[in-house]
Amino acid sequence: MRIKNAGIVLASCTAVAALAASPAGAATPTLPGPSASAVLDVQKQAMANGAPGALTRIDSGGSTYRIASGQSDTVARTAMDADRRFRVGSVSKSFTTVVLMQLVAEGRIDLDAPANTYLPQPLPDDRITVRHLLSHRSGLWDYTNDMFYYTVPGFESVRNKVFTYQELIDLSTAHQPTNAPGAAYSYSNTNFVVLGALIENITGVPMATHYQQRILTPLNLKNTSYVHPRTTI
Repeated sequence: MRIKNAGIVLASCTAVAALAASPAGAATPTLPGPSASAVLDVQKQAMANGAPGALTRIDSGGSTYRIASGQSDTVARTAMDADRRFRVGSVSKSFTTVVLMQLVAEGRIDLDAPANTYLPQPLPDDRITVRHLLSHRSGLWDYTNDMFYYTVPGFESVRNKVFTYQELIDLSTAHQPTNAPGAAYSYSNTNFVVLGALIENITGVPMATHYQQRILTPLNLKNTSYVHPRTTI
């Protein structure tokens, strides 16, 4: 496999548990620092599955941890480092959520309305609400279950292909739902593809413009951009 300028981003987070009955005046518990060896183990597993390199950046309090393995460019044999620009993947769901909730606050979307109220092409089940999509309770099959079944080879086969929202939704609805709407939590990338289609349909504005005007510019995120439909960073 000949891969150029590719890397897998591994995200790490720390869960903070609040003690319900902490004695008055007790010191705040100190959380342990991240385990670099554990992160390296995960990176090695990613590379064993075919990734040319992996990088992890962890911001914890006032400390920043940068951990990298493998290569960023297999042709030039350039070592991976954690200061590179990279695709954030599912972090974009947080951006979409911000846009959606702003539209809710503006009175343009009702979270408990059927999603089909706002979509250009209806979903098979009218019972799916906007809230079901947002909370991963729609029951829509995750199209990436098929697309990325073989992990890195699966990614390589589609990395330069641009899909429309409807193409991805159709890949999902070709499968039976995982559950009835609202019945259970089931993480599915399809939910946020539908939300993107929904937002663009009711506003007539591309998601890239929403991200720029509502998030990137106000927060001065100069090194963050939404590249779709381009395939390069």
